[in-house]
Amino acid sequence: MLGLKIKDKIKNIYIRKRTKIIDAAKLACILKWRWAGHIARAKDGRWTEKILHWYPREDRRPRGRPRRRWSDDIIKAVGATWTRLARETDGKGWRRPMPKNGHSN
Repeated sequence: MLGLKIKDKIKNIYIRKRTKIIDAAKLACILKWRWAGHIARAKDGRWTEKILHWYPREDRRPRGRPRRRWSDDIIKAVGATWTRLARETDGKGWRRPMPKNGHSN
């Protein structure tokens, strides 16, 4: 496509910039932030809104490190009250708190 060889040793960042292809991890993070804002602003009692705050408490937790949850990255970047922040900004300023590199870890 660009006429490059492995011997050229050009970094992937520059190749993506020339081909205008977005990194898959960065795109996944952007879509996750959009979806989180969309779910936080939902007010009509959809199952996605209900399951956002649901944690199963019947069984015992397994030993070891706690598993990462879907919202852990968002909580780490914005704080525990991220749903309130997304609702208050009404979608306009929600994309702003996303980390510059696309993903928070």
